[in-house]
Amino acid sequence: MPLSAPRKTDHVFIVGAGVFGLATALELRNRGYQNVTVLDRHMPPVPDGSSVDISRVIRADYADPFYARLGLEALKIWRQKYNKYFYKSGFTLISESTDDPRVERTKQALLKLGQKVQPFTGRAEFKTRYPCFDGDLPLHVNGYANHACGWVDAERVMEAFARECVDAGVSFITGERGTVVSLVLKEKMLVGVKVATGETLLCAQVILATGSWTSHLLDLRGAAVSTCHPVASIQLSKVETAELSKQPVIYNLTSGVFVFPPTPNGILKVASHDYGYETTIPVRYRPCTQPWSSISAPKLVKSPSTTDFIPDEADTALRAGLTLLLPRFKDRPWIKRKLCWYSDTRSGDFIVDHHPSISGLFLATGDSGHCFKFLPVIGRYVSDIFEDKTRGIHRARWVFKPTDKPMASSSSSSDGSRGGPPRRVLTRSEQAKL
Repeated sequence: MPLSAPRKTDHVFIVGAGVFGLATALELRNRGYQNVTVLDRHMPPVPDGSSVDISRVIRADYADPFYARLGLEALKIWRQKYNKYFYKSGFTLISESTDDPRVERTKQALLKLGQKVQPFTGRAEFKTRYPCFDGDLPLHVNGYANHACGWVDAERVMEAFARECVDAGVSFITGERGTVVSLVLKEKMLVGVKVATGETLLCAQVILATGSWTSHLLDLRGAAVSTCHPVASIQLSKVETAELSKQPVIYNLTSGVFVFPPTPNGILKVASHDYGYETTIPVRYRPCTQPWSSISAPKLVKSPSTTDFIPDEADTALRAGLTLLLPRFKDRPWIKRKLCWYSDTRSGDFIVDHHPSISGLFLATGDSGHCFKFLPVIGRYVSDIFEDKTRGIHRARWVFKPTDKPMASSSSSSDGSRGGPPRRVLTRSEQAKL
């Protein structure tokens, strides 16, 4: 906890220009904080940030009512304030299993919140509803459709949010001077950050919103692990794009594969919301009271977006997921492949909390691969906790939870939405390609 409550005159550094960073910066400025500065290597949209892509699903489909309610709150704003970035394609959840309880739990959570869903049972009913998906699905495939949801152009949204921040008076420091390499402590109090130029920038409060890069700066003590997940896309013709223009975002709970509708310029994205992959990067936290250890995290010196590497089995899984729904594209070459980074917690809950032993340090991380959809509302909840204004469920759910226990390789997120094989560590030869 902080020694004292944050003051509106405090110089607040927010490290990281992603979802948590921009949403919190904008909210704090709107609350009257006079000196809010965001530091990042790049001006948003950050090229290799996990919040930047051609599409992000916007859904309220959670088995956990806590996130379902939060999703509905955000969805309302997406469809109003940010409607020019929002595509109301609908969202369809399927399972290849006849007895997957996650489908029923998610459906019931939505119904209890007054939402309408359209369930289906069996391949024949699915293909009647979605004739464009003409693959060899199992006879007993089942699930439901939620027509209220859709997807957004994530890169354009982040660009728009950055403009809102600038208009509201948020300052940005980018390049080497915005690249934070370590936290600067005086005893147990944070007094600033050291950046790549060698300078120390002083401040009163630091909000660490660095996502999967967080472990480079701070020992999260088992509360989260950074994992990477495969994404690929193909190019469609104008005719093919028109044919699939009414396609929903579809998620296969069994395989963990998402297939998105094509963008207006005909890019169809396939992604895996699976347990992912880890890397091994040496790190030594400052002050250097501990020996060198290994973390999983994106590289700092080379942007992950500069390579199209994904593991062979991940490529095969994405191709199989696409073929199951759209076999006409089974041999269409990928135009882009990449690994998207998550900051995974063991419960799937975010980490939004004052650091328990470093005064002046606040954490807003642990996205767990499902934070983007909450962009329009998450800043308010983060700021409430930062200002110590709430004792409610959000604070309880998002508390920093250090532990000595290793995270299971197939530990489900709180909404039980992951699919596919267990998490594994990339080999040395694979990591060399990142």
